[in-house]
Amino acid sequence: MIRANVTEIKNRLSHYLRLVKGGEEIEIVDRKTPLARIVGIGNLPDTERDASWVKEMYDLGIVALPKSTRVSSSLMSIDHVVSSEGNICGVLAALLEERDKGR
Repeated sequence: MIRANVTEIKNRLSHYLRLVKGGEEIEIVDRKTPLARIVGIGNLPDTERDASWVKEMYDLGIVALPKSTRVSSSLMSIDHVVSSEGNICGVLAALLEERDKGR
């Protein structure tokens, strides 16, 4: 679980929401006193995920329920970054190429 103070959450909300979307839980503290916790809907137990407030938010189109709760472990494997010959490949290769071109 990640702990962050109120000011940091306010200043970097998008960053922390991306972490929550990736499966992290964020504990918000005010002067070292726990104040709140941000937990992604996909990380809730089925009993809480089916809570009426989640269904209401879904019905209103405010939230979308995730198809999966975690990034696939196969996407995190080294095979998607480095080929068997040791060459950089895939998305990383494209990003490095873009950086070299000065985009």
